[in-house]
Amino acid sequence: MKKLFFFGLFSIFLVSFQAVAQKVLQEVIVEYVVFRTSNTVNNLLAKNKPIKVTLPKGTAGAFYRITVYKNEKVNTWDTFYKNLRVINPDTLSKEGFDFRPYLAEPNGELSVDVAFFTDKKAASDFDSGKEATACYKVEDTKSAVGMLDKTCVGEELYFVVKKKEKSTLATVKVEIVALADIATDPVNDRYPFSIQNELSNEIAYEVSGDRINWQAFFLPTKKKAEFKLADSQVYMRVSTVDKASEEYKVESGKKYRLYWNKDKNSIDLGEISPKK
Repeated sequence: MKKLFFFGLFSIFLVSFQAVAQKVLQEVIVEYVVFRTSNTVNNLLAKNKPIKVTLPKGTAGAFYRITVYKNEKVNTWDTFYKNLRVINPDTLSKEGFDFRPYLAEPNGELSVDVAFFTDKKAASDFDSGKEATACYKVEDTKSAVGMLDKTCVGEELYFVVKKKEKSTLATVKVEIVALADIATDPVNDRYPFSIQNELSNEIAYEVSGDRINWQAFFLPTKKKAEFKLADSQVYMRVSTVDKASEEYKVESGKKYRLYWNKDKNSIDLGEISPKK
C-alpha cells in the first residue's frame, strides 16, 4: 500500500520578514510507490497514481529525488531534505548546480519512468497510456536527482510512476523539496524575534512550530535575520548533514545570537540582553 507523508507546507509560519534576503527550504513529500505481484487484492490496494503534491505558496523552485529499492530493503531513514538543508538556497537554485552527489544508492532491479504534470487530467491520461505532455519527465531510471522545470512550479503538482518491466517488484521512493520565498504580512506579526550570526562561517538552521515539521534557513556570517511569524510557539536548531543540534525554545520579541560556546565546544544560541 502506498505510504504518503506531507510535511508542514508552510502551515507553521505563513509569514516572515528577514533583514537578510533568504529563501526557505521545505520538505514537501516523501512518497513510497509499491509495485507488487499483480492480483485482485494488490490491484485494489495499489492506489499509486496519479499522486498529488501541494506546493507551498511562493515556491520558486522544486527539487526531486527518485530511488528504486527492493520491497524488503527500503531506505526510509535517509531523506533528500536532510542533505539539502545545509546548502545555501541561493546556490541550489543556480543554473548548473550539480545534484549528483545527493543521489541515493538504489538496490532494486526495476527501472521506472516518472512524469510530472500541473494538470490532473493530463496526469490521468498519461497513466492510462494516452498522449499527454508532462512539465518534466525522468525516463528509464533507478536513481535520479535534480531540479524540476520552472513550468512545474505551481500550487498543485501531480506525478505518475510507471515501471518498465512487467514482472519485477519494487518500491520507488519519490522525494520533493521546495524552495520558496517568504510572504510578508504585517498583520500576522504576533511572534517577532531576530537571530544574529556572530560566527565566521555561514550557518544552516531550522525553525519549527511543532518540533516535528522543520523548515531550513541559511544565515551568512555577521548577518541578522528578523522574523515575524503567524504562530504561537517557535523552536530552532542548528543543522548539519549528519545531525541537528539541541532544540532551543525561541521567545517572542527577543533577540538572539549564534556563537561558539567554549564550554560546550559547539555552536550555541544565546539571548542578546536589551540595552538599558
